[in-house]
Amino acid sequence: MHIVYLLAVAVMGLLTLSAPVRAEQAFTIPNTSSIILEDSDRSYKIWIKLPNSYQEQDPIQYYPVVYMTDAMYSFQVVSGVTRLPMNMREMDQAILVGIDWQEGMSPAASRIRDYTPSSDKSWKRKTGEAQRHLNFIANKLMPHINKHYRTNPSQNTLIGHSLGGLFGACALLKQPQLFNHYLLSSPSLWFDDKQLMKQFRSADFMLKDVNAKVYIAIGEYETAALTEYGHDMVADAKAFQAILSQKNRLSAAQTLNVRLQVIEAASHNMAFPTAAIQGLSWFLSAEK
Repeated sequence: MHIVYLLAVAVMGLLTLSAPVRAEQAFTIPNTSSIILEDSDRSYKIWIKLPNSYQEQDPIQYYPVVYMTDAMYSFQVVSGVTRLPMNMREMDQAILVGIDWQEGMSPAASRIRDYTPSSDKSWKRKTGEAQRHLNFIANKLMPHINKHYRTNPSQNTLIGHSLGGLFGACALLKQPQLFNHYLLSSPSLWFDDKQLMKQFRSADFMLKDVNAKVYIAIGEYETAALTEYGHDMVADAKAFQAILSQKNRLSAAQTLNVRLQVIEAASHNMAFPTAAIQGLSWFLSAEK
């Protein structure tokens, strides 16, 4: 009798394990929608998240906007790390805008083409169209966001990681007035024999008026000995900070504010979440 009982229990357990699990609605990020914007023969999905207070329909409240590259990765991370501090009013609530890769193109091909500022023939994939992508953001995306949402046009942040960080540095060089805050996480400043770094050292940039906060973050382990291709990204980040700090010292207004954070025990693939929350907590601090 005891054996029969155990067999019955075992059968019931197997039936429970094999029973189909009822599918629930897929997880979604609250207050988020998406659109498709065209850039001539290219199209990009844009993810937009509104802060909780936006739902209150306060017609006099306008919001900073945080733009980010590599949306499929960065949008989820930034939304997650900012949700609690924004909801608890420890950080200014902001509209989050994620810019995805070109529709119908592989992520690698799209980001390598769109985020690199110069053409490097040693690469198998096309490079060097950062200026076109920056024009798309400036002339198509930002006007669309400002038209359809209650934004504060004087409070724009750009976030980029890796090649996206290189793109952010390019925006700072080419159109520094476009954003007030630049969050450059593990920027790939080594690209094309550091051509972009050389342009930052030029008199043209050194004499240009720049009013911005620049947060540079790099993982402790992003050294020549530990990175996959032997790039010393820690040294590059420190050199870049030194260039920007020198520019600020040479400027009478001294309106270029730069911070560098070397993130302890972080590799290239691990640095971004810490960079995102630390940089945004500086840019959007509720304590003015």
